[in-house]
Amino acid sequence: RMRILLMLVAFLTASYAFADSNNDDWRKTGSQQEKLDNVVKVIPSTADIMFQMGERYRNLYWAGKQGKWEFAEYQTEEMQSLMKKLIITRPKRAATARVFLLDGFKGFEDAIEHKDWGKFENAFEHMRDRCMACHIQNDHAFVKLNKKPAKGNSPVLD
Repeated sequence: RMRILLMLVAFLTASYAFADSNNDDWRKTGSQQEKLDNVVKVIPSTADIMFQMGERYRNLYWAGKQGKWEFAEYQTEEMQSLMKKLIITRPKRAATARVFLLDGFKGFEDAIEHKDWGKFENAFEHMRDRCMACHIQNDHAFVKLNKKPAKGNSPVLD
């Protein structure tokens, strides 16, 4: 038994040493081109950014509905930040993202400042319409947003 245990320890030690020697950290040892290529590969896709937008869309609606105005303002700021990232990371989508950024958030500032659900609901509907227009322009008309999301996903909204 001892012999088998010693062989197992030796095998695992050798395997670890071999694996460690073959797992160079490209961030430290790679060429500038290799580093750049790897960073470009992990830039978030449009789908990644839109998934985050969808989560914030839901949270925005329910923050307003629950009168959590600071959280609603935070959601709009985060959504705007995501659109700015999209403009940088996905040049093909930059033109429509800029239009959405300029027009999609109209009415929220006033609604949130005055804590007015009616104005907020109108601003939300306007934003939804602008989302759908952007989806259509980008050949994603099949991505349809609910007018009233069923629920938020943040513990802030529990």
